[in-house]
Amino acid sequence: MASSSSTMMARPGAVKNIESWDEFTKHFVKSEYKLVVLVFMAPWSEPWKLMRPAVEKMASGLKSEEAEVCTISVDRFNTLGRLLRVEALPTFVLVKRHRAVARVVGVNRDDLHSSINKHLAPPSSSPQTINIS
Repeated sequence: MASSSSTMMARPGAVKNIESWDEFTKHFVKSEYKLVVLVFMAPWSEPWKLMRPAVEKMASGLKSEEAEVCTISVDRFNTLGRLLRVEALPTFVLVKRHRAVARVVGVNRDDLHSSINKHLAPPSSSPQTINIS
């Protein structure tokens, strides 16, 4: 039984797919102590299909104690998308301490890279930078 539950859990550094309001709440609460990147997307969106490999690479390069990346389908969470003024896909909302601290819209790897590096929690030693190119 333990093995089946461990296979269901996302591995550290993986993109987490939010499927319920409870999951969203759990990840939003984590923004108290780390950066949470909310990726508003739709599986059918061509811009999202272009960005997905870069986002997955970015997520794998982040330390799980400093940041996490969560995808949120606007088809399933359209109310949340409207509340956060998501008007184009993908939209990346960076959340820290329960507040949106940055937003990147569309296929813009450089802006996403810069925004995430800017808002990563400062580690005790040297700053972590990520590469999504």
